Amino acid sequence: MDNIQAMQEEVVVGVVHNLVGEVLITRRPNHVHQGGLWEFPGGKCELGESIEEALRRELKEELDITVQQARPLIRITHTYPDKKVLLDVWQVEQWRGKELGQEGQAVQWCAHRDLTHYRFPVADSPIIAAIRLPSLYLITPEPSSAQDNHFFYQLEACLDKGISLVQLRARSLAEDDFCHCAEKALTVCNRYAAPLLVNATPEIALSVGASGVHLSSERLLNCIQRPLSHELWVAASCHSLEEILQTNLIGVDFIVLSPVRNSVSHPSTPPLGWFEFFQLTEQADCPVYALGGMRVEDTLMAWSHGAQGIAAIRGLWEQEV
Repeated sequence: MDNIQAMQEEVVVGVVHNLVGEVLITRRPNHVHQGGLWEFPGGKCELGESIEEALRRELKEELDITVQQARPLIRITHTYPDKKVLLDVWQVEQWRGKELGQEGQAVQWCAHRDLTHYRFPVADSPIIAAIRLPSLYLITPEPSSAQDNHFFYQLEACLDKGISLVQLRARSLAEDDFCHCAEKALTVCNRYAAPLLVNATPEIALSVGASGVHLSSERLLNCIQRPLSHELWVAASCHSLEEILQTNLIGVDFIVLSPVRNSVSHPSTPPLGWFEFFQLTEQADCPVYALGGMRVEDTLMAWSHGAQGIAAIRGLWEQEV
């Protein structure tokens, strides 16, 4: 293990989009490590380079494009049998030039939904999840009943303002009422092509036709394997390193880590603060949302501390996005 750690490579990766929202992928030459697989452009950082300098150099050398603006997306450590790599992934928000493989490699634009149809290195799986996920994750407040019309009106209002990922959290409802509520919420979310995850059992998620399940920390710790297929989302709530390591073990798609700040829903739980949030996020093998006192204006702070974005109840349910 010490030998593998000594061989760790730091690799910068660029996620580049075109004007219609497609992402650029390239194919590795057959003769190199992981040859023949598709990947996102980038390469090793040189001695003395900052990450931003390495990103600009690599994309210029590899594709002849000039990075004008970029932000952190995700950092992933992956151990292969022969080496360990740290992938520092950046979302390239502005660039100029005409993309062309400078080393003869195949270059292709790909819609987000089609990324799962290509063969990528295993280490790129969390990057694909991060690309497909938005920066804002709405957790609904408790509906008063399965017939709470104001709840569904407000849900649609949030979707109309741009929310594109929703967790239905309705722990006060009996199972039959929860399923009825989930089916109505799914009808609303489907109109906006927004995935709906249910904070319930995996069996309920399947029965109502949800886009996936959001595991409470209790359900997470009771899982011995990933509870749903990779065609559906599996997310989880985490509050500690133990729970994050469990998500790594069973292979969830993303997590919510809380509380970053004092939270109305958990007033007695000491907040993590941004530094501890960052330290814990570094241990996760998947994208991480910051939860606990979050509002839209905290998104930049979340990005700078390794987060996919923010998750919130009141901060997204009651506020324009």
